[in-house]
Amino acid sequence: MLAAVLVLAAVAAIPHPAREPGVTTRDFEAYWAAGRAALAGRSPYSGAALWVAEREVPGVDTEREELLPFVSPPAVVPLFAALARLPYEHARLLWLAMLTVCCALGTWASFAAAGWSPREGSLAALAALTFSPLTATLALGQLAGLSFSLLALALLMLPRPWSGIALACSALQPNLTLAALAGLRRSTLAAYALAGALAAAATAATLGYLGGGLPSYLAMLARHGAAERNDAIQFSLPSLLAGGVSHAPSLFNILAYAGPIAAVTLIIALAPRLEPPAGVAFACALSPFALPFFHHHDLIVVLLPAAFALRSWRVRGTLLGALGTALVAVDWLDLAQQPASRSEDLLLGAAAACTIAALHPSRRALWLAAPTLAAIVLVPLAAAHPVPLWPFALPHAFHVPAGLDAAAVWAREQEASGLMHADPLWITLRALPLLGCALLAIAVAATSRDARRSRTSRRGPAPAP
Repeated sequence: MLAAVLVLAAVAAIPHPAREPGVTTRDFEAYWAAGRAALAGRSPYSGAALWVAEREVPGVDTEREELLPFVSPPAVVPLFAALARLPYEHARLLWLAMLTVCCALGTWASFAAAGWSPREGSLAALAALTFSPLTATLALGQLAGLSFSLLALALLMLPRPWSGIALACSALQPNLTLAALAGLRRSTLAAYALAGALAAAATAATLGYLGGGLPSYLAMLARHGAAERNDAIQFSLPSLLAGGVSHAPSLFNILAYAGPIAAVTLIIALAPRLEPPAGVAFACALSPFALPFFHHHDLIVVLLPAAFALRSWRVRGTLLGALGTALVAVDWLDLAQQPASRSEDLLLGAAAACTIAALHPSRRALWLAAPTLAAIVLVPLAAAHPVPLWPFALPHAFHVPAGLDAAAVWAREQEASGLMHADPLWITLRALPLLGCALLAIAVAATSRDARRSRTSRRGPAPAP
C-alpha cells in the first residue's frame, strides 16, 4: 500500500506539461451550451443553437467549426439551464464540485454494496483514485459521474421502494443505467416501478425541448451513433469490429450483431441468478459488449463490478477479477492520444497495480504488474501510431455546409480530425479494457455463486421431502 501512495505522490510531483489551449473540462461545454440554448428558447439539440452558445465558451476556436453535440436526455436540460445562468467558468467549477462529491459517494456506495466495511474505506478510496475512467470523468466534467453515483446509491438502498428515486435519476445517462434492469426481482419490483414512473413523468414534462417528441430524440441518438460507428473514441464492441473487419462487410455484420446479442443473452440468463447488486454489477461489466455507444469515461460504471472483484481478491485471493480491474484502470488509448501524459498514465497504472496487490499480498499478486508492463511495451508503438485529439487535429478554419444537423457536423469533424482511420493498434488499445471487463464479468458471476453456496452451507442441508 505504501508503494501505491509513493507512486501517486510521484504523479503529483512530476512536472506537468503546459495545458494545450482549449476548453477546460471539455464535455461540460456541450452541457452549458445546451442550457444556454434552452434559456434562449431554442432546441438544445440543434447544432446551430449549440454552436452559437459554444462560441461564448472560453478556449473555443471561433475561426473554425468545432461543434460538440449534446445528446443527453431532455430530463437533464433544466439542470444545465440552471447552471447556464452562470458564466461558464463559475458554472464549470460548481459542476466539477458536484461531480467530485458524486463520484466519492458512488465509490463508497459501490464498495459498500460489495460488502466492504467502513474501516476499509481508505483502501477503496485509493483504488478509485487510480481508476482512469473515474479520473477521466472528472477531467472532462462528464455526466457519467452523476449517473454512476446514483446507480450505485440505488443499489445500496435496494430493495427499499424509495431507492427508485435514485434509479430514476441515474437514467440521465441511459447507456449506463440500462444495466440497472439486471437487478429487477420480485423483491425490488416496487423500487423499479417507482423509478419507471418518475422517469416517464420527467421525460413527459421535458419533451418540449425536443421539438418532435420522443421519436425525434431516438432518431437523433441513432444518427449520432452512426456518426461515431467507426470512431477511435468509441469503445463499444460493434465499433471495434467495424474498425477491425471493415474489409469484410459480411463478416462485420455477423460479428457486430452476434457480439451484443451474446452479451445481452448472458445478462438475461445469469443476472437473475445473482443477488440484485451482483446482477447489476455483472451487467455493468458486460455493458461495453451489449451497447452500441460507449466511451472511455463510461467505463466508470465498471467500478461497481471491480468493487465485487477486489473484495473477492482481498478475502480469497481470487486473481481473475483483480487482473481485470488492473486492465480497466489503465488509460490505454491515452498512450497514443496524448504523448505528454504518458508518464502520468504509466504511473497511475503502476499505482493501481500496487493498490490491488496490497489488498492480498501473495506471489499471485505479481501477475498484476502485467498491465503496466504491457503499457510500457506498447509506448513505442503508440508513439508511432498517434491517435488524433479532437478538436486540435481539425484543419485550420475548418467549416461544414450550412443546414447540417449536429450529428452530421460531428461526423464530418471526426473524419476531418483523422479519427475514423482503422488502425490495428488503436483497436488493440481499446480492446484491452474490454478484456478487463470480460474478466470482471466472470469474476462477479463466480464470486456471487460462491457466496450463495457459502450461505446455503451455513444454513445446513435442505430438509428431505
